[in-house]
Amino acid sequence: MVIINVKSVVYQALTAIPEIKQVSTTYPDNLTVFPIAVYNTAHKAYFRDANQQELQTEWTITIDLFLKEGSTTAITNKLMSSFGDMGFSSDIGDSNLAGVNRTVLRFTGVVDNTSHRVFES
Repeated sequence: MVIINVKSVVYQALTAIPEIKQVSTTYPDNLTVFPIAVYNTAHKAYFRDANQQELQTEWTITIDLFLKEGSTTAITNKLMSSFGDMGFSSDIGDSNLAGVNRTVLRFTGVVDNTSHRVFES
């Protein structure tokens, strides 16, 4: 898959899952709508050429998925499939926070800034 703007790709992937009722880059003051996905991205240079042109960028995408009741497994599997199809590797963890189920999904990959393709670092 060709990726040009990682942040918009993340947003599109999250909003493409109908079970997710709210998508945000910031934590809301109150968790009232479920399931909610809060995401952020981080990146750093992975490879620069002799002219210091950044040819490859390492990206980390972190998604906190919150659900009031039930399991996040179905949504987690869809996200793992979606980001896996793009070329990102995944790391998943979960916890319960005062009656709210939380799953943390972390996707990592290197984007080639010329071909806009993702490969695992």
